[in-house]
Amino acid sequence: MRRRRRNTGKIKYIGLSAFIVAVFAVVGFNFSDTVVKILGIGADVVTVTKDGVTGEKTSDATLTFTGDIMCHSYQYNEAYDASTGTYDFSHNFTDMKKYFDEADLVVGNLETVFAGADVGISDYPCFNSPDAFADAIADAGFDVLTTANNHSMDKRMDGVLRTLDVLDERGIDHIGTYRSAEERENILIRDVNGIKIAFLSYTYGTNGIPVPESWLVNPLDEELIKSDIARAKALEPDMIVVLPHMGNEYEEYVRDTFKNWAHMMLEAGADIVVASHPHVLQPMETVELADDDGGTRTGFIMYSMGNFISSQTTPPRNASILLNIDIEKTWQGETYIKEVSFVPIWTQFQNANWQNHFVVRSVYEMLTLPEDQLSATVRSKDIPRLREIHFETTKTLLGEDIPLEDIRDEYIYYARSA
Repeated sequence: MRRRRRNTGKIKYIGLSAFIVAVFAVVGFNFSDTVVKILGIGADVVTVTKDGVTGEKTSDATLTFTGDIMCHSYQYNEAYDASTGTYDFSHNFTDMKKYFDEADLVVGNLETVFAGADVGISDYPCFNSPDAFADAIADAGFDVLTTANNHSMDKRMDGVLRTLDVLDERGIDHIGTYRSAEERENILIRDVNGIKIAFLSYTYGTNGIPVPESWLVNPLDEELIKSDIARAKALEPDMIVVLPHMGNEYEEYVRDTFKNWAHMMLEAGADIVVASHPHVLQPMETVELADDDGGTRTGFIMYSMGNFISSQTTPPRNASILLNIDIEKTWQGETYIKEVSFVPIWTQFQNANWQNHFVVRSVYEMLTLPEDQLSATVRSKDIPRLREIHFETTKTLLGEDIPLEDIRDEYIYYARSA
């Protein structure tokens, strides 16, 4: 998996170590106590020790989250090449790559399994997708996938285990389903630019299909969640992210029971909760919490981003967002959510010639195309829908009616005050 570094427009420190050391020499630092080191993924961190006090420059990381990654029969039939007997899903995510390339870590909800072609490729109610779909997911730039959801057991235990093998072969980390009790005890922590982030995942159920081993699929269980968060905290990560699969399908509002679940996770020590399952966009919120040291911290909850890609093309199930969360860590060791933003997106089902063609598109990029290019890219009936998505998404997440003349590619939901 390639490593990426978001271009934030800030001064880069790569290659400047010698210059910085020279500056410190002028101001009187003792070079015997000066250490230059690199931490994390592509992050240069300069550590200077003087009189027993150590300081580091601020580190930052951008996490991008997507909604449900699904593969219905319309999708795999469109991707199938009868002349070669192979599938090619690469075009599904071509428009998303540039957004993923700007992130330091990309996280999604895999709502299918890779149980193998010999089992039979299938969709609802029991999904089994071609391995080529995993190839496209990896090529798009996904780094971490949650595999705990109501479709985890669609092809029973063998399907769970083979899915993990397929993801491992493609260098994609996974959470929520496991091969053994020992593997379940391991908490995934990713070091992103020197910021350590722990990931946990749970599901409300598996569509009534029994789970033969307690360690195979993480259930949405309060005692288990609190225990896992406590174990994660003991490893001293800078942030804890929980990805619960919960909510009522197709409801655009959040019921109190799911708010209570998410708030419980934050109060237990999580910093970010990104939920899934409703297949439609739901609101997000920030929560002020008491910190362990007596101070306060800001937690964040996203209740549902809807479908990232699927064949559920009827409104509102064809609208979603890319969720961007910027995290900052100061030289004193304080880590916090610096900014939360989102990019409205839409799953294109058919091209301008009314042929099945699945591509995840930026709403902004579509609506700002010249008229002739837009007409050559999408069906005429989709243009009003794109406008609706812009209105509905900004209204749901920002509570504002933003006119099309003020449309933006990315909207800021939260920014930490200085």
